[in-house]
Amino acid sequence: MTLEQMRYVVAISQYGSITAAAESLFMAQPSLSRAVKELEQELGITVLERSRRGTSFTAEGLKLLEYACQILEQTDRCREYFQNLNTAQNVLSLRISMHHYIFPVDALINAINRLGDSASYIFSVRECQTSQILNDVLTQQSQLGILFVSEVTKNFMERMFAQKGLEFHPLATFRPHAYLSCRHPLARETALSLKQLEPYPYVCYEQTEKSQYYSEEFVIPQSRERQIFVTDRSTMLSVIKNTNAYNIGSGCLLPHIISPGIVTIPLAESMAGVQIGWIKLKNVKFSQETLDYLSQMLESLKSVIQ
Repeated sequence: MTLEQMRYVVAISQYGSITAAAESLFMAQPSLSRAVKELEQELGITVLERSRRGTSFTAEGLKLLEYACQILEQTDRCREYFQNLNTAQNVLSLRISMHHYIFPVDALINAINRLGDSASYIFSVRECQTSQILNDVLTQQSQLGILFVSEVTKNFMERMFAQKGLEFHPLATFRPHAYLSCRHPLARETALSLKQLEPYPYVCYEQTEKSQYYSEEFVIPQSRERQIFVTDRSTMLSVIKNTNAYNIGSGCLLPHIISPGIVTIPLAESMAGVQIGWIKLKNVKFSQETLDYLSQMLESLKSVIQ
């Protein structure tokens, strides 16, 4: 099994037929058919079903296609990494994967402004799901992951970190807050209970993993008759700002990043604080720009901790 064969499988999927795929690959159709046959014989499966109506993937072929896409994606990442390493020795590099927090963005803005216009850098910030953060750091697509650990998730996450060879370093402890529109009926309260929030729609970040341990929310309400799932911070804030929906999180608000119209109110329930921290692979040393960014993030946290 070779990378070329993986490319052939993906091309057939993209172009819908062996003939069209062969043309795109600048090769003869019989040569492509023979390559697929050899792959089928090697793996002991049938990749394609051929009929008068054309060519289609079998169930086994679809699974192979899934693996082929992943293999080619990882190959491209590997090539890109070493190309950048060899051709951009003086270019600063910082790659972060994180939950949808504001203070890391503030830290990035400050870091960029401190570098000035003469610096060369490539920064990557990915706001993503918990499982993706873990995978990004594990595969070194990101040097740094930012997420939270609560009393509910602590044992699970510690096992996960140990299994994957990751280190967790706490940054700060936050008390859970409700995010509401400034026009929300509860917006003038000084503290809120989950019972008070129960009648209102609950908006939260979607997670591929269904386990509550992967949730991005600090507290998961028991009653969720009206629930809205989103994948990005902009949609989350727009829904909260223009409806009576609410979310529960750290309570961090930075007016120069988030537009006006949203307030945060602490939950009245007595519960342990939630630790937000960063993760990295064990035995991996940070670059100076990553260490500088961590220092900048601590400075940004001072302005949002309540």
